[in-house]
Amino acid sequence: MDDYEIEPIWENTKPKKIKTGQKGKRVERELCKTLNKRFAKLISENSSWGQFSRSIGSGNRWGQVSNLPKHAKDTFSGDITCPENFKFTIESKGGYNDIDLNSAFEKGHKELDSFLQQALDDAERSGRHPMLVWKKDRKPRLVFVNRDIVESELTSEQIVASDYALIYRDWVAFNLDKLLNFDDKFFFDL
Repeated sequence: MDDYEIEPIWENTKPKKIKTGQKGKRVERELCKTLNKRFAKLISENSSWGQFSRSIGSGNRWGQVSNLPKHAKDTFSGDITCPENFKFTIESKGGYNDIDLNSAFEKGHKELDSFLQQALDDAERSGRHPMLVWKKDRKPRLVFVNRDIVESELTSEQIVASDYALIYRDWVAFNLDKLLNFDDKFFFDL
């Protein structure tokens, strides 16, 4: 009996706390790195546009900057500051592993709907198109783009070539890696 360690499972142990703020910032930094890598050539050829970076305070300071010029508003719209001619504002979400897309088939999903509404609000303020990028733990990133934009910018062959897409309300969801294979013209005003 001296060889065994027995842990008392009946004692109340607190689960490890997840630091969601740090996790969200990490997910945003990783997304910026991915986007800057994907569009590196275009960004380097047009250095005045800037790069993708985390927005400090993102949308939570909108009331303080609502009277600023458009280029300043763009900086505070969305979680990611995007290059000047990028067509989208980006709302970034990390985690939320308890969201089960299966539950969305009955009446939609309130939390997912709130994420999409945030993306819409940011896009409306900046005059860009909305984009939600969501990264669940140990899963590929999903990106939700307004269905009207997808249908007006892409041919049905391009959509089918992305392998899979999911339509949710007025949105089309793609695997981000697949979406990033689309032509630069889908993302930028060139």
